[in-house]
Amino acid sequence: MLVAIIRVMFGFIAAVLVAGAVQVLFVAGPDDISGGVSASRLQDLGLLTLLAATQSAVFSAPFVFLAAAVAAWLPIRSGLFFVLVGIAVALAGFFAQYVGEGGTQTILNRYALAAYVASGFAAGLVYWIVAVPKPKRSQA
Repeated sequence: MLVAIIRVMFGFIAAVLVAGAVQVLFVAGPDDISGGVSASRLQDLGLLTLLAATQSAVFSAPFVFLAAAVAAWLPIRSGLFFVLVGIAVALAGFFAQYVGEGGTQTILNRYALAAYVASGFAAGLVYWIVAVPKPKRSQA
Protein backbone atom coordinates (compact mmCIF):
# COMPACT_ATOMS: atom_id res chain seq x y z
CA MET A 1 0.00 0.00 0.00
CA LEU A 2 2.81 2.41 0.87
CA VAL A 3 4.55 1.64 -2.42
CA ALA A 4 1.36 2.46 -4.32
CA ILE A 5 0.99 5.80 -2.52
CA ILE A 6 4.62 6.71 -3.24
CA ARG A 7 4.16 5.69 -6.89
CA VAL A 8 1.08 7.92 -7.18
CA MET A 9 2.91 10.87 -5.60
CA PHE A 10 5.94 10.51 -7.89
CA GLY A 11 3.63 10.13 -10.89
CA PHE A 12 1.73 13.26 -9.90
CA ILE A 13 4.91 15.29 -9.40
CA ALA A 14 6.31 14.14 -12.75
CA ALA A 15 3.00 14.87 -14.49
CA VAL A 16 2.67 18.44 -13.19
CA LEU A 17 6.31 19.19 -14.04
CA VAL A 18 5.74 17.99 -17.59
CA ALA A 19 2.47 19.96 -17.81
CA GLY A 20 4.30 23.07 -16.64
CA ALA A 21 7.07 22.52 -19.18
CA VAL A 22 4.56 22.11 -22.02
CA GLN A 23 2.78 25.31 -20.99
CA VAL A 24 6.08 27.20 -20.91
CA LEU A 25 7.10 25.84 -24.31
CA PHE A 26 3.84 27.12 -25.74
CA VAL A 27 4.52 30.55 -24.24
CA ALA A 28 8.22 30.67 -25.15
CA GLY A 29 7.68 29.51 -28.71
CA PRO A 30 10.28 28.27 -31.16
CA ASP A 31 12.02 31.65 -31.49
CA ASP A 32 13.11 31.60 -27.83
CA ILE A 33 14.43 28.05 -28.04
CA SER A 34 16.04 27.68 -31.47
CA GLY A 35 19.48 29.04 -32.19
CA GLY A 36 20.87 28.47 -28.72
CA VAL A 37 19.59 29.50 -25.35
CA SER A 38 21.62 31.49 -22.86
CA ALA A 39 22.01 30.22 -19.31
CA SER A 40 20.00 33.17 -18.04
CA ARG A 41 17.11 32.46 -20.43
CA LEU A 42 17.21 28.77 -19.57
CA GLN A 43 17.04 29.66 -15.89
CA ASP A 44 14.03 31.91 -16.56
CA LEU A 45 12.26 29.14 -18.48
CA GLY A 46 13.00 26.69 -15.66
CA LEU A 47 11.53 29.06 -13.08
CA LEU A 48 8.44 29.58 -15.24
CA THR A 49 8.10 25.80 -15.53
CA LEU A 50 8.17 25.42 -11.75
CA LEU A 51 5.60 28.20 -11.32
CA ALA A 52 3.30 26.69 -13.95
CA ALA A 53 3.74 23.23 -12.38
CA THR A 54 2.79 24.62 -8.98
CA GLN A 55 -0.39 26.16 -10.37
CA SER A 56 -1.20 22.93 -12.20
CA ALA A 57 -0.68 20.92 -9.03
CA VAL A 58 -2.87 23.16 -6.89
CA PHE A 59 -5.75 23.03 -9.35
CA SER A 60 -5.52 19.42 -10.47
CA ALA A 61 -4.72 17.59 -7.22
CA PRO A 62 -8.30 16.80 -6.12
CA PHE A 63 -9.33 15.63 -9.59
CA VAL A 64 -6.21 13.58 -10.19
CA PHE A 65 -6.26 11.82 -6.82
CA LEU A 66 -9.93 10.99 -7.34
CA ALA A 67 -9.13 9.54 -10.77
CA ALA A 68 -6.19 7.59 -9.29
CA ALA A 69 -8.48 6.17 -6.60
CA VAL A 70 -11.06 5.14 -9.22
CA ALA A 71 -8.32 3.57 -11.34
CA ALA A 72 -7.03 1.62 -8.35
CA TRP A 73 -10.52 0.54 -7.30
CA LEU A 74 -11.54 -0.66 -10.78
CA PRO A 75 -8.00 -1.88 -11.69
CA ILE A 76 -7.71 0.40 -14.74
CA ARG A 77 -4.25 0.24 -16.28
CA SER A 78 -5.00 1.74 -19.69
CA GLY A 79 -2.87 4.64 -20.82
CA LEU A 80 -5.90 5.98 -22.68
CA PHE A 81 -7.78 6.43 -19.37
CA PHE A 82 -5.01 8.52 -17.86
CA VAL A 83 -4.51 10.58 -21.02
CA LEU A 84 -8.25 11.30 -21.14
CA VAL A 85 -8.25 12.25 -17.45
CA GLY A 86 -5.29 14.57 -18.07
CA ILE A 87 -7.08 16.24 -20.99
CA ALA A 88 -10.32 16.54 -18.99
CA VAL A 89 -8.53 18.17 -16.04
CA ALA A 90 -6.67 20.51 -18.40
CA LEU A 91 -9.93 21.52 -20.09
CA ALA A 92 -11.51 22.11 -16.68
CA GLY A 93 -8.56 24.37 -15.85
CA PHE A 94 -8.91 26.19 -19.16
CA PHE A 95 -12.58 26.91 -18.63
CA ALA A 96 -12.05 27.82 -14.96
CA GLN A 97 -9.48 30.37 -16.14
CA TYR A 98 -11.92 31.70 -18.75
CA VAL A 99 -14.82 32.01 -16.28
CA GLY A 100 -12.60 33.80 -13.75
CA GLU A 101 -11.48 36.45 -16.22
CA GLY A 102 -12.80 39.96 -16.26
CA GLY A 103 -12.53 42.65 -18.89
CA THR A 104 -12.10 42.41 -22.62
CA GLN A 105 -8.92 40.32 -22.74
CA THR A 106 -9.71 36.60 -22.69
CA ILE A 107 -7.90 33.29 -22.82
CA LEU A 108 -10.57 31.89 -25.16
CA ASN A 109 -8.61 31.19 -28.36
CA ARG A 110 -7.38 28.12 -30.21
CA TYR A 111 -3.73 28.51 -29.28
CA ALA A 112 -4.41 28.62 -25.55
CA LEU A 113 -6.84 25.72 -25.87
CA ALA A 114 -4.20 23.71 -27.75
CA ALA A 115 -1.65 24.50 -25.02
CA TYR A 116 -3.99 23.23 -22.31
CA VAL A 117 -4.95 20.08 -24.24
CA ALA A 118 -1.30 19.32 -25.06
CA SER A 119 -0.26 19.78 -21.43
CA GLY A 120 -3.11 17.54 -20.24
CA PHE A 121 -2.20 14.88 -22.78
CA ALA A 122 1.48 14.97 -21.81
CA ALA A 123 0.70 14.97 -18.08
CA GLY A 124 -1.68 12.01 -18.37
CA LEU A 125 0.84 10.05 -20.42
CA VAL A 126 3.70 10.77 -18.01
CA TYR A 127 1.54 9.85 -15.02
CA TRP A 128 0.65 6.53 -16.66
CA ILE A 129 4.31 5.79 -17.45
CA VAL A 130 5.54 6.64 -13.94
CA ALA A 131 2.70 5.63 -11.61
CA VAL A 132 0.81 2.75 -13.16
CA PRO A 133 2.39 -0.67 -12.66
CA LYS A 134 2.65 -2.60 -15.89
CA PRO A 135 1.48 -6.22 -15.95
CA LYS A 136 4.29 -8.74 -15.87
CA ARG A 137 4.68 -10.73 -19.06
CA SER A 138 4.69 -14.47 -18.66
CA GLN A 139 7.65 -16.44 -19.95
CA ALA A 140 5.86 -18.73 -22.39
